[in-house]
Order: sequence, then structure tokens, then C-alpha cells
Amino acid sequence: MRRVYRVCRSLHAPLDGAGAARVGGRWNSPGKRVVYMAESISLAVLENLVHMNKVDFPVGYVSVSAIIPDHVRVLTERELRASSSVSLPRDFGDRWIESLATAVLEVRSVVVPLECNYLLNPGHPEFAGIVVEPGVPFVFDERLFK
Repeated sequence: MRRVYRVCRSLHAPLDGAGAARVGGRWNSPGKRVVYMAESISLAVLENLVHMNKVDFPVGYVSVSAIIPDHVRVLTERELRASSSVSLPRDFGDRWIESLATAVLEVRSVVVPLECNYLLNPGHPEFAGIVVEPGVPFVFDERLFK
């Protein structure tokens, strides 16, 4: 069992990949549903901070955790790269999403390269076996925005 985390606005708490599909991300093109999670709450916070403006103090956030059961296979970025000739993360992610190879892809964080993020594919049949826990209010420490 592996627990992964997301810190997001409460409207994005349902882990359906709709937000990532609207705008795209490092590992997905617009139109491709994927849920971005992190191995810790602190990494999830840092992954948010790199996209935030100091003027806009974030409010209305929650922390959501999901439990990935042991029977759900987690493909690693290294395994994915070994099986593909694509070089851009977005192209890798799109191919992974479309292939339905696994419900979860483990990738290195760019913000903290020694830690990992997890991409969840809501289109994969095993996604239904991932247990999403209710979101709890999350308040950012004001000192992060001085």
C-alpha cells in the first residue's frame, strides 16, 4: 500500500483529472485526464508554490490523500523511458495515458528531484481500486508568501 497526496483548491478535490485536462501539465497535454499527486504533503505544497503568485495568497485549499493498494501496479518513469523513444515528458505522459499500461506512473519531481510525484490515470480500470480519502482543509503558512 502506498499513500499519495494532493494539495489543491477544494473544487479540484474530486480526483477525476478534469483540471489537468483543461490546461495540460508537465506530463499531459490539454484534453488528457490525469491526476497529479505527490509522495508527501510537503512535496505537494512545494509543487503548488512554484506556480503561485506572491500577490495571491491561496485560500480554499484542501489536502487529499489516496491509497494505492499493493495489487495496483506502479510503472516508473525509468521503465516508461526504456520502452519508448519519445523524449519530452508531456509526450511520455500522453502515451502512457492512452496506452492504459497502468493506473499509476511514478515520476521524479523537478522541484525536489530526490522525491517522486505520482500520476493517476482515471481512464484505467484499476483506478477504481484507488481509495480516495476526504479532503481536509489546508492553510498555507503566510511566511511562504513574504
